[in-house]
Amino acid sequence: MTMLPSDLLVARRYRDTIRPGYAKLTEENMGFSKGLLDLYGSHLGRRRSELEEAVREMEAESGRRYRYVRGIATLLERRCRFEVEAAIAPGKARDRLFHAAAEMGVPTTLDERSVILEGEAATLGVSPEELEDSMYADLEEEQFLKEFDPIGAEDLVRLYNLGLTQTLLFRCTEMEFNASGNWQQIFRWIKLLGLIYTIQRQDEGYRFKVDGPVSLFKLGTRYGTSLAKLLPNVVAAPEWGIQALILRRRGDHQLLKLELDSLRHAEYLRAPTPPVREEYDSMVEESFARRFNALRTGWKLTREPDALPVGRYVMIPDFLFEKAGMRVYMEVAGFWTPEYLRHKLDQLRGVEGVDMIVAADRGHACQQLDSLGRRLDIVYYKGKVPLRPILRHLKAREESLKTGQLDQLQGMELRIDGHVVSSADLAKRLGVLEEAVVEVLRQRDTPGYRLFGDVLISNSTLEEIGRRLEERIGEGSLSLRETTELIEELGGVRPSRILEHLGYVIEWRGISPEMATVHRGK
Repeated sequence: MTMLPSDLLVARRYRDTIRPGYAKLTEENMGFSKGLLDLYGSHLGRRRSELEEAVREMEAESGRRYRYVRGIATLLERRCRFEVEAAIAPGKARDRLFHAAAEMGVPTTLDERSVILEGEAATLGVSPEELEDSMYADLEEEQFLKEFDPIGAEDLVRLYNLGLTQTLLFRCTEMEFNASGNWQQIFRWIKLLGLIYTIQRQDEGYRFKVDGPVSLFKLGTRYGTSLAKLLPNVVAAPEWGIQALILRRRGDHQLLKLELDSLRHAEYLRAPTPPVREEYDSMVEESFARRFNALRTGWKLTREPDALPVGRYVMIPDFLFEKAGMRVYMEVAGFWTPEYLRHKLDQLRGVEGVDMIVAADRGHACQQLDSLGRRLDIVYYKGKVPLRPILRHLKAREESLKTGQLDQLQGMELRIDGHVVSSADLAKRLGVLEEAVVEVLRQRDTPGYRLFGDVLISNSTLEEIGRRLEERIGEGSLSLRETTELIEELGGVRPSRILEHLGYVIEWRGISPEMATVHRGK
């Protein structure tokens, strides 16, 4: 995270507009950037207090640029790892020394203090100096710099500029932006960060509108931080533009316009794009996906599919269910502001020719969705999305499709090729449900084949299996395991069904197939 503390914000205001005071890649700015990088690198293994003192000296040298230097130092400190170094755990050292002082009386001279230190140090097996150093080693300024992750000087200046922009956006009431080339990744981050958004289709690409933290009274700091985290993904696009309304200061109702675009500002803001984490937007969605996939219904579940056109706007539902060409979408309703809810309702009313389920939390004022009940399947939930109504909806789709496909298959001549043909392979070739294929095969004969459950086996294969079984039994007893291997070797499946069809029986002498034998029925 590169957002800076508000007291380090550098911005310029002109009438009703505001713009961050970006640091250019000048010799002076690069000099401070390189100097601080060298400073942090040279303080590895030293106390934080020493590093902070050196930074203060550089701030003093910078004169009026002290906020820039302090901002760069803030970013570098986040790339550091500090640790406590102590011969004795600081808490234990304080406890022992304070307890000893209480017993002997508060020391009033250096000699009395030394006696207490030497006595406790001897008991603990350390030197008096080590014990004294351990007393307050856990204070922040006493910690030691153990690791420092350096960065290029130019990248550091650009991260500083990015941080200024994020700090300014922390006070925005709304932000609109367009981006080309990576809009899907931007959308992924919008949902991952839990931002409240709308997307509008344009001639080229999409335009996003995101509510700002100041407009959400209940979300505040956490939401503002999430909005700031979105910025690196926007400015990573080949072309982008940002318009935002910024609250001048807390408690002040005046709004200032912020306008940035790639043509004028890309050189200041280039920054590494954070990878998209494979995390769910909420525990509700994660729980639903895990429970649904565990059922193995045959429906493929996809998170955040392609955008659906809704008039001038688009929406990207949370889930897509797919099976045999059927597509059913599902939107999971989380936190909505009244304005966002109205927009969402307008979006859902504009969905045409799309099968959609809306899972809405009863606790978030989603009852207004009842008006859409005739057009969309509304499922209310509390805590987690129930599976039963979702499965019922999908099953109804399957049955409806199956009915139509049965009529289609009844009048169709099924061309069967191969010695063994599964209903799944046949359904895939025909582009229909497997259940429809199985039902049709059960209702009519297939010349040259015999149906075993959901598999067709050619008569020639069955005859060859029968002939080979006769030969093997003529040579002696045949175990069930040997029989199964023979049938599978010849391409057969469902060995027990085939044996029954050919007039063989299995005689069990235990639970192991090795103990079972196969012979002709009487």
